[in-house]
Amino acid sequence: MSVSSIPETVKIRLWGKSAGRCQYDGCNRPLWQDEVTQIEFNSAYIAHIIADSPDGPRGDPVLSEQLKRDISNLMLLCDVHHRQIDKVDVAGHPVKLLREMKARHEDRIELVGSLGPDRQSHVLLYGAKIGDHDAPLSLAKAAKAMLPDRYPAEPHPMALGLLNSGVTDRDAVFWQSEVLNLDRVFAERVRPRLAQGHVDHLSVFAIGPQPLLMKLGFLLSDIPAADVFQLHREPPDWCWQTDPADFDFMVTEPAGFEGPPAIVFSLSATVVDSRVQRVLPNASIW
Repeated sequence: MSVSSIPETVKIRLWGKSAGRCQYDGCNRPLWQDEVTQIEFNSAYIAHIIADSPDGPRGDPVLSEQLKRDISNLMLLCDVHHRQIDKVDVAGHPVKLLREMKARHEDRIELVGSLGPDRQSHVLLYGAKIGDHDAPLSLAKAAKAMLPDRYPAEPHPMALGLLNSGVTDRDAVFWQSEVLNLDRVFAERVRPRLAQGHVDHLSVFAIGPQPLLMKLGFLLSDIPAADVFQLHREPPDWCWQTDPADFDFMVTEPAGFEGPPAIVFSLSATVVDSRVQRVLPNASIW
């Protein structure tokens, strides 16, 4: 229990540095609003890393007095994590660990807050089943991959996928329904916003059979400015990784050039021409 009063100016600075969110690693809970009722009120606790008395949690005969009102020694926490570090598991939360938590949180808030309006990007999510497996897509994971270069322009993405489909890519109706859905939803949710100039930049996160991804690329064209992200298996995220040494592509040209061009990148598996031609008939496949 704190025995000292914190100056109002220090409290305001701490709220600003933490963006009003719990600074405990992995929590990030907003402390101005109840998550259940959405009623807004201050539910934050200001905790001392080194207690403000020598006999308190992580207390020190000298530093407790010196740092009792110092912002470097204060954390903004929710009730759960305030109790955890000061009562339930004091030994498991040494000074070094709490200082690292505080620094990571405040560095992240500074990074995100420094991005200007010109760095916002509209998130486009498209997922289609691959075999029996659904496509794992979420705005939270997308936003993590966008940082530190860009941030989501809106709290909700432009989602194009056909959800809860009972068919798989082994069924002929799968390709018909997916292409029809993609055409229609793109026309409703994306094309008007691009045409009206409401979207300056896109961040595209898509996972599905390659022919459908090619269809999405065809719909997007190369007109809007866009960053395209790839889901990786190791580590399991959307962040682009550096190329390995001596990496190169092998290019196979099509026999003829009559149909629309299609570029196939076979990286993790072989993409057969028939799968491409289901979406782009008579394509000249590179």
